[in-house]
Amino acid sequence: MRWCYTAKRVKEFVTDNWGSLASVTGAVISFIGLGWAIIAARRARSASQAASAAANETRNEIARHLQAVDLERAIALIQRIKLRHDTGRWDASLEQRQSLREMLSYIIALCPERQTGIRARLAAARIGVMEMENIVAEYVGQVGEEPDAALLYRILNLIQSDLEELASDLGFGN
Repeated sequence: MRWCYTAKRVKEFVTDNWGSLASVTGAVISFIGLGWAIIAARRARSASQAASAAANETRNEIARHLQAVDLERAIALIQRIKLRHDTGRWDASLEQRQSLREMLSYIIALCPERQTGIRARLAAARIGVMEMENIVAEYVGQVGEEPDAALLYRILNLIQSDLEELASDLGFGN
C-alpha cells in the first residue's frame, strides 16, 4: 500500500507542477541542443579554414606556375632578339625589346609584394632592356655605325641567365 501512496503523491506532484517540469525538461533539452550546435559550428569553422588554406595554396601554386611560364616566354623572346642581331635586323630587334620590356613590367606587376627579391631582379632586367633599346634606337634613328653587338649580347645573356634562374627557382617544369 505504501507504493500506491507514493505513486499517488508523485502523480499529484506531477499534476501540480507540470508546467515547471516541462520548463526544466525544455531547458535541459535546449542546453543539450546548444552544446551540439556549438560543436557543429566549430567543426564547420575548422572545415572552412582548411578549405580556405587549400584554396590559398592552390592559388599560390597556380600563380607560381604562371609566373614561370611568363619567364619562359621572356626567355624565348630573348632568343628571337639574338636571332635578329645575327641577321642585322635592328629595327625588328628594337620592337621585340619593347615587347620584352613590357613583358617584364607585366611580370613585375603580377609578382606578389612579398617577393621583393624577384621583383628587384626583374626590375634590373627591365632596366637592362631599356638601356639596349636606347642603344639600338640611336642606331635605327640614324644611319651610322652599327651598335656594339658584343655589348648587347652580354646584356641579353645576363638577363637570360637571370630569368632562367628565376624560372628554375619557381619550379618550372616540375
